[in-house]
Amino acid sequence: MFEARLTQGKVFKQLIEALKDLVQEANIDCSSDEISIQAMDNSHVSLVAVSLRSGGFDHFRCDRPISLGFNATNMGKILKCAGNEDIITLKADDEGEALTLMFESPSQDRIADFELKLMDIDSEQLGIPDTEYKCTIQMPS
Repeated sequence: MFEARLTQGKVFKQLIEALKDLVQEANIDCSSDEISIQAMDNSHVSLVAVSLRSGGFDHFRCDRPISLGFNATNMGKILKCAGNEDIITLKADDEGEALTLMFESPSQDRIADFELKLMDIDSEQLGIPDTEYKCTIQMPS
């Protein structure tokens, strides 16, 4: 069983919105301590590597490692139904046939459930070397 609840749903919405412009399909790899996404575009020019640690979620549960393959465009369409202030909960059972997305509005009494059919995507994890940079740039977001 996998379950993750994110109070700041806007963060996940923006992540998928940026991802869907680069890749068509990706795997969400869930483990007991993080959710990670690693995908490459069709032309093998852009690599997306994202890691969301379990501590960043209000509630996080992953009983065993599971890979959830999804279509980024379809996920983006579902996430457009969520408001920026909504709480987003992701759920999947051990079979990993579908991902349930639940949007809860804190200001209204509204809960919406969506189910996204998952795909079997063959992809290998690429080793991304740690790189030391000579400078650090910070800017307001």
